Amino acid sequence: MQPRIDNDSASQQLEIHAARIRSSGILARSTHLHSLFEYLYQCYLDNKTPKELEIAIDGLGREESFDVTQDALVRVYMHKLRRKLDDFYGNEGNTFSHRLQLPKGEYRLVLQARDEVKYTGENARSITNFPKIRMTNRFLGAIIIALLVVNLALLYFWRPPSALPDVRQTILWQPLLADNKPILLVLGDYYIFAESENGSNVNRLVRDFDINSPIDLASYLQLYPEQAEHKFDVGLSYLPTSSAQALTKISPIINTTDKPVQTVMASQLTAEQLRTNNIVYIGHLSGLGLLSDQVFAQSHFTIGDSGFDELVDKESGTRYINTRSIPGAPANTQHHYAYLASFTGPANNRFVIIAGVRDSGLIELANIASNANALETLAENNSAPFFEAVYQANAVGNNIGVAQPVNIKSRTSEN
Repeated sequence: MQPRIDNDSASQQLEIHAARIRSSGILARSTHLHSLFEYLYQCYLDNKTPKELEIAIDGLGREESFDVTQDALVRVYMHKLRRKLDDFYGNEGNTFSHRLQLPKGEYRLVLQARDEVKYTGENARSITNFPKIRMTNRFLGAIIIALLVVNLALLYFWRPPSALPDVRQTILWQPLLADNKPILLVLGDYYIFAESENGSNVNRLVRDFDINSPIDLASYLQLYPEQAEHKFDVGLSYLPTSSAQALTKISPIINTTDKPVQTVMASQLTAEQLRTNNIVYIGHLSGLGLLSDQVFAQSHFTIGDSGFDELVDKESGTRYINTRSIPGAPANTQHHYAYLASFTGPANNRFVIIAGVRDSGLIELANIASNANALETLAENNSAPFFEAVYQANAVGNNIGVAQPVNIKSRTSEN
């Protein structure tokens, strides 16, 4: 645990930092980030380190029945707040000699001198300088099985789409295919890194809500260089099966002879790629990664209190909750949701977002996005060239009906 500066000085500095963070506007778009920051700020003043459940209830307004083992809400918002603090101290707050820090794996604010969080000195090392890792048979077997599952899914679910020219002329695809920009197909994956106990053998593969890309891992190791002997980027991520199924529907539409198409995993996406390409995203809402800010910046919808299992209409307050994710929900009340959007970004490039709340919603939405008749129905209910829509598919047991649009909004250009 990092030592604090003396109590009086710490309290004075903390108030200065907190006031500057509030006035900077960096938290302005999220009431939950505001609430979380103020709660952790008060805990600091009370010299209290809260538990995850306490943060969910007292900091984020959840019910006492909230289950932290089933819902990653606290970890998601801690990660978001950590990013916001990094942005603040990298810009407006870069003149401070100290900074507020959220240590990885802890639920508390600390006030640290900047040189305590810099990645310098004899312990500094390049993230690419990994010790040799001996691939065990079990580790290699897991990779081979994962690849086989994806390939079998592609072979089994592939169906040649009919009437491709008609699909390409629909409200969803025509703007994207009409210009000369290359297309970047972004697949929503989940980043995995390796852990080693002795610095040579891989003991486990880890999915951490706070580490979603090689850049995140590099940032973590800059803060905790002693962990560089134990945590490694091994170039792995996992792709939900539904993304592979959806890819077989969408890929033939955008692979035309006159437009280059490249594919990248969301965990590998860069800001430069976002500016220079037309973007097609396929995956879960929780896998948007770097795309998340772009998608929701001008959106009529936002992610709900329960995390990526919930979409909220910001104007009406209507909530669309994936009931399959609610423990004990009866079979006859299951609703599966998905989000479809077409809009332009600040660089005048086109975005098509095909995102499911979970697997079933994504699979059903891919069927819609590759069907000319279904997209024609969408156009009849929306006259705007750019739009966003929430789709709902009802299910009884494992039988899922055809997804239907339940909320369609026009979306203006962002350039």
